[in-house]
Amino acid sequence: MENVIEIVQFKLKEGTDTAQFLADSEATLSFITKSEGFLYRSLSLNEETLQWTDVTYWKTMENAKAAFDDFMKHEQAQQMVSHIEENSVVMSHGVVKMDAMSKCT
Repeated sequence: MENVIEIVQFKLKEGTDTAQFLADSEATLSFITKSEGFLYRSLSLNEETLQWTDVTYWKTMENAKAAFDDFMKHEQAQQMVSHIEENSVVMSHGVVKMDAMSKCT
């Protein structure tokens, strides 16, 4: 079975405190990392376009979809999402066909 990558790209609402957004995002790890099939998550910022990219790897598509369905049931997720410009969100899933890993620093 092939792993799945979930990519969510978005921009923050104007005036959002980035430190608060990051703290709220980190708070979601308490349940995301315990979700069935969770493998890896990262959050990055393109400082030129101010576009954020949230990448999560899952064991299966079913795991990814189940976690998505469960996400907004958590107060931490609602707090994180409250900072995001709703019309900027683009979400996609893909099947991993090749990967390599080195220790991230």
